[in-house]
Amino acid sequence: MWKYECDDTRPIITAKANAQSLHASGGEIRLPETAMLFFMSGGVEYLTQNFDCQVITQSLPRFLQKCPVYATGDVCFLHGGRGAPQAADTLETIHALGVKRVISIGLCGAFMPDINAGDVVVPDMALVEEGTSLHYYSHIERAYPDAELADKLRAALNAKRAGVVSSDAVYRQTFYKERLWRECGAACVEMETSVIFSVSAYLGIKAAAALVVSDVHPTDEGAPDWHWHMDGDMRRAALERVISTVVDDVV
Repeated sequence: MWKYECDDTRPIITAKANAQSLHASGGEIRLPETAMLFFMSGGVEYLTQNFDCQVITQSLPRFLQKCPVYATGDVCFLHGGRGAPQAADTLETIHALGVKRVISIGLCGAFMPDINAGDVVVPDMALVEEGTSLHYYSHIERAYPDAELADKLRAALNAKRAGVVSSDAVYRQTFYKERLWRECGAACVEMETSVIFSVSAYLGIKAAAALVVSDVHPTDEGAPDWHWHMDGDMRRAALERVISTVVDDVV
């Protein structure tokens, strides 16, 4: 626990203050109310190559690693970063700049037999196994999307409904842990979704996620070893399906 119930003091650094500081040097920026955050490579590039896009800024004034922000229609899109701390930094920053609705697009590994590589999962729950959410809530085990937005996204993509778990430790996903996660209702693992849901709820942002299954984990120690399933063709097909559907039917 890193958020203390007795702590009623304010944060020393805020996203708004950082955006206006010499550290960010971002200038005056206002973003559309809807944002797509990519936690997989190729998403921003696909959009800029296949849609009519404008550059809003070359340097989003978040605290960790600046990035460009683009817009197509009434939607902005950008790289969300990697891992929970940078995802939270991105959310805090874009919220300070006007964003009220977020769709997160990323990858996940599946450890449930009925979910296959290339499937799209729109989670209805995320187990919190990352540390960042515990700086926002004194106790949190599960985080949830905005139900209406998640249902709309799932229907538009004809995606699977499943729980996921967000972990900070890629190389510590053991057979024992994944068995426990299955028992808790999770079918896939990745790094950002729980903090997307928890911090969005904290800030009053409506959020949902679409995750493409990139790899399928063995579920017992006697099975063949893990390997990566997603090749370039699968990535391009997934991006085309998810991005086109989100732009045309969801936002």
